[in-house]
Amino acid sequence: MTDANKPTGRPRRQKPKAPTTPDPVEIAMEAEASGKAPTGEASALLRRHSALIDRQLVLASNEIFRNRIRSIRDIAIAAMVVALVVAMGAVVWSASRTTGLVIQPFTVPPELVEDGLDGRAVAALFQDELVRLEAETVSPRPAASFRNDWSGAITVEVEAGGLSLTGAYTALTRWLGQETFINGGLSRTGDGLELVVRTSDGKAVRLRGPSDRPEALMKQAAEQVYEQTQPYRYSQYLRTTAQDLSDGPEQRALYGRSRAILTALLDSPSQTERLWAYNGFAVARDTTTRDSIPILEAALEIDPDHPLFRGNLAAHCLSLGHAEAALGHSQRVAATWSTPRNRAKVSEDRRQRLPLIFAAQAADLQGDWQQARDLYTRAWISGQPGTANPRNLRMAALIALHQPSALSRLIEEQNLRTPGRPGMGDPLLALRAAAAASLDQWPQALAALEAFETEVAPTLDLRDRTDRMTSIWPRLAYARARTGDLAGAQALIAATPLDCYLCVRERARIAELAGDRAAADRWSAEARRQGPSLPFAFAERGQMLMARGDVAGALAFYEQAVERGPRWADPQKYWGDALMARGDEAGAIRKYRAAADRAPRWGALHLAWGRALEAQGRREQAREKYAEAARMDLSVADRAEVVRRLGART
Repeated sequence: MTDANKPTGRPRRQKPKAPTTPDPVEIAMEAEASGKAPTGEASALLRRHSALIDRQLVLASNEIFRNRIRSIRDIAIAAMVVALVVAMGAVVWSASRTTGLVIQPFTVPPELVEDGLDGRAVAALFQDELVRLEAETVSPRPAASFRNDWSGAITVEVEAGGLSLTGAYTALTRWLGQETFINGGLSRTGDGLELVVRTSDGKAVRLRGPSDRPEALMKQAAEQVYEQTQPYRYSQYLRTTAQDLSDGPEQRALYGRSRAILTALLDSPSQTERLWAYNGFAVARDTTTRDSIPILEAALEIDPDHPLFRGNLAAHCLSLGHAEAALGHSQRVAATWSTPRNRAKVSEDRRQRLPLIFAAQAADLQGDWQQARDLYTRAWISGQPGTANPRNLRMAALIALHQPSALSRLIEEQNLRTPGRPGMGDPLLALRAAAAASLDQWPQALAALEAFETEVAPTLDLRDRTDRMTSIWPRLAYARARTGDLAGAQALIAATPLDCYLCVRERARIAELAGDRAAADRWSAEARRQGPSLPFAFAERGQMLMARGDVAGALAFYEQAVERGPRWADPQKYWGDALMARGDEAGAIRKYRAAADRAPRWGALHLAWGRALEAQGRREQAREKYAEAARMDLSVADRAEVVRRLGART
């Protein structure tokens, strides 16, 4: 090496390598990659950038919190707006559905105000009369079916000064609602008072009367306004008032006015008004039951599933003795009642009771007395109004279950010995007769039915006379036959209608008692033709054949009766009796057990059951059945046999 190549002086320190980028993040990443910490300006830059990031993180956290607060605020505002819109919608809907009658204060001259008759007092007098008319009107028609629906309330308007929420709502209901408004004026005339009443549909009533009787003037005006605005209800008010009167000119005049209103409604453009006018005619007490049938059928052509009209048709068919048709209509009412649209066709105060009554009636017609008893009990407990008497119908079901002593207990418990109305006689005579007949006490049954004819029949109106002919007369005729008066029985049963199911059944039984088997066969066949779905004529035919010694024929008819009335105990018991006559004790016991499931307190059934057990040699079990029978209702002959059988083993 030459001297020229030798280094001269002190060696220089190598300067730090400058960053390749001004981005602090990239500077930090290069430093991390080289393994050397940055110094100088780069280090200061990184420190400042780190502090900036820390502050940005704090600011971002604060912004997130503020955004959450703003979101909650926005949601709350939106919820408030939605709630306000919903509330306003509910208020508008409620206002549009508002019904009722608003009586505005009447205009009254100063001299009457000085006498204490200011505008509000006159309006209050008018209100009292309208409330009375509403309370005394009995009708199953729902309030919503009226063009002028007063179901909301009958109120007197109170004028208030200034602005208020109540005043705003009142204005809204006037604009959107369905209220009826009444106003008017009372003034003096030369000879008394003049009252003018106007309704919101443009009708007016003008009356004059003596100055010392403003209440009478209000009553007349209220009735005229009621007739103008609620014609169907007013017709029913007249009908109800007439029914409480004895037969005479006043009653006939009220019936005539009611019919005139209904006749006018038949020409109404409203189908609803026409429908209810048909029903009004059909249920009127001055319309015969037979005339009511085509009227109700005309209504059902318009509305086939109307539960009240079809139920009324079922009741009218039953009154005429058309039991097969009554069963079909009752079953259809029960089947269609669950539809909300159909339930809404009947007033709320009938909606619980009505389906119970018609379901019970269907059970009656199939011999299901246990279900009928339970349904009538529920209808009675409901306390809702109606024409049927569920208490008495429940008692009839208990008697059909072979528990006639229940009637005596009810009479004692509820003090039912007194007549329903003066001059009406004993209202329970028909039930007393049924109770006596169920125990083969035919003289007592005959006495009760004859008493009905002398005490109750003269008081019956046109409608009830049909029930008497198709219900009381056939039973009375049979009671006469059972007590030996065959001529009287035949004469009375001949006066009953030939299209009456019970009537032709009793014609057959009376003919059988008279020994006229050909007539008995003919009438029994006619009864089965009229009631092909009903079990009663089939069971009675079986009894006829059994009495003639035709056990096989009897068994066939008992089987048919059970098919038609599977919950009726009587044909099950008769079937068991026929099997006993054949010596089939085991088969008889099976039938007796089935009958006991349907009529658990039938004393004669337990007696027969005991006989079958005894025939099998099961004496202890037979004794138990005799003891059970002894605690139940029994005829005189059956009780004597029970006592004898129990006494023979003591």
